[in-house]
This record gives sequence, C-alpha cells and structure tokens, in this order.
Amino acid sequence: MTQTQSRLWIFVMVAMFILLTVAGCLDRPLTPGHRALEGDVWVLKLDDSGDREWFTVIDSGRFDEAFSIVEVPDGYAIAGSVSDLGEFHPTPRIILLDQEGAIVWDTTYPTPDDRRGTGIASAGARGFAVVASRGLLILTDGDGSERHRTDLAAEGEYWAIAPLGAGGWIAAGDDRVSRIDANGSVTLQEPAGGVSPGSIPIIVSDPAGEFLVAGEAAGAPGAVIAAKFDDRGTPVWNTTIRGGSGEQYLLSAAWQDVTGGYGLLAGVTGAEPAGVLEVSLGEDGSILRRNTINASAPVIWTPGGGYLSAALAENNHGGAMLRVERFDEDGATRWASTQRLDEYSRAVALIPTADGGSAVLGMYMKY
Repeated sequence: MTQTQSRLWIFVMVAMFILLTVAGCLDRPLTPGHRALEGDVWVLKLDDSGDREWFTVIDSGRFDEAFSIVEVPDGYAIAGSVSDLGEFHPTPRIILLDQEGAIVWDTTYPTPDDRRGTGIASAGARGFAVVASRGLLILTDGDGSERHRTDLAAEGEYWAIAPLGAGGWIAAGDDRVSRIDANGSVTLQEPAGGVSPGSIPIIVSDPAGEFLVAGEAAGAPGAVIAAKFDDRGTPVWNTTIRGGSGEQYLLSAAWQDVTGGYGLLAGVTGAEPAGVLEVSLGEDGSILRRNTINASAPVIWTPGGGYLSAALAENNHGGAMLRVERFDEDGATRWASTQRLDEYSRAVALIPTADGGSAVLGMYMKY
C-alpha cells in the first residue's frame, strides 16, 4: 500500500508577487530580490542500521513537488507535479529511481487544467497507476508511457490510490471512494465515510476485496476517522478518534493486522507532550487501545515490529537537520540517524524498504 504520508503540504501561487500558503503550513515571506519559489524533490535512503546509502535531489529548474513514494522491484516510484517558475500550474508527474537512487525516467502527463499527482500504486509488470487532483487516474506502462486515463470528474486536491487483491484499484479523495478495474473503467463510487477532502487519505485493502479509508475527519478539525467498506463497496462502519482539549491529530499511517482489525498512527499537535498516537481498532471498528509513543510524524510501523519516525529541526533558510529514528515495540530507541539538508525542507513520506532499511521523501523550498 501507499505508505504513510505528511499532511501539511506547501504550495505556491504567485500573483502580484504575493506568496500564498495552505492553511496550517509554516511560511516565510519572500526576501528582497526574490520573485518566485523554486522547489526540489529529494529522497534519502538509509540501511537497516540508519546509515546513509544515497541521497538524490531531483531538480528540474522549475517548481517540483512530490507527495507519494512506493518501492518497486527495481527501485522507487514517486508521484508529484511540476510547475513553471513564477506561476503555479501543476502537471502530474511520475519519477522512477533505480535501487541506487539514479533517475531511470521522469515523465509528465499534461492536462488542460492544474492537477497534482498525489498518489501512486504499482501495477507490477504492467506499470503504474497514478491519481491526481480532482480524481484523474492515469495508467502507465513500465517505462512511464501513458496507456489510459480516467477522469472521475470530482473535486479535491489530494487523492490516494491502492491496488485491490482481485485486480484494479481503489481511489479516494474529495470525500468519495471509487473502484476502478484493470482497464481503467469505474465500477463503484461511494461517499468516503466522512474523510476530509483537504488531506491525502490512506487506503488499506485486503485480498478479499474489502478496504479501509482513513484520514482527517471532515467537520471535526483535529480528529481522525476510519471507514470500512466490504467487497461490494458498501459501508460497514466508521470510527472517529478525537483528542482532548486543544489536541489535534494528523494521520500518518494505517494497516490491517493478522486478526482483521486495524492500526492507526497519527502525529499529535496542539498539546504537550507532543508525540504520536497509536490506535488499535477491532474488526467491528471499536477502539481497543490507544497510547502515545515518543516519536514524530511522519511515522510508520516496521515489518519486524517497532516504528520508524522522521522529524526536521533547525529548519530555516540556511538548511535543516533531518532526524530519522528506529524504535522497538516498547518505544525504546534502537538507532537514530541525523542528516544535514542544504535547504528549508518538508519531510513528506517515510517507507520501510525490502532490504530492512528505509526511504524518506521530501522537498526543498528555495527562495
């Protein structure tokens, strides 16, 4: 599945030399002599001990964004967008890196209107499925060549996509879920169970065709919601997790456990101490357990048990310090890795890798 991802995305629209930011993002004013914001995409690969294997910067010379990363047999695929400097007219994009971090191909998919590529899933030997703003689904071959597109004619800037065990995909965004078959035909559209269209949802599917959609709750700022659907797309249950006074949650990861229940990880903001909330849900959506771990978002589980967490510190015009930590199941730190970044940054997504290591996807914001 598409792993966890950060929910505070920065974007720019330049008009009369004014920088606008999404609500909730940390911004800095344009400095004298600067008239545009340039963004680069970066990927950091760590081994199973937290040692750096490689660091790749993807710089087109324009405004580059990235929102999702998945591991594939030959490397890593990234969904994002690119815009010309001084304007904000994003075009969906897929970037494929090899196992050493080198760019294999970098392909854009022109649209008549502005759309960002925000979710990606592997279709195995058949290539990739990428979903973009307002529900545009693009199917590609393994070399990035487009072979089909389906426009769901929806709204919403941020969409996610995940493969189904029986073939095809589930796409979610704009408070709706859509099932698409292997040929790109839409076979189901349903409300997404109260998930906010203002953030990228997380989809967890199982081999039987059932699936969970989770994200920030619409109409309940700071709360997280998880909605379960059966193999026909019929809603089964939904559960909302709310915090205490002033406490807000930003969903980072979701998964299905061996009992058929689900786990959620969400960053905690607006309260002290900050950290990560872990929630266990039963098969019927009941809350079985909730506890806070001393980590930062983005955060994910590791296949062998425990957690991986990434956080930025000293983040300013002179650069940033990225700290990635591996915790055991009890929350004790197993290792910590610190990497110096050259520019003001955002940590977008964090995934475990098949070799026991991890990969962090991020963006430079260059004024």
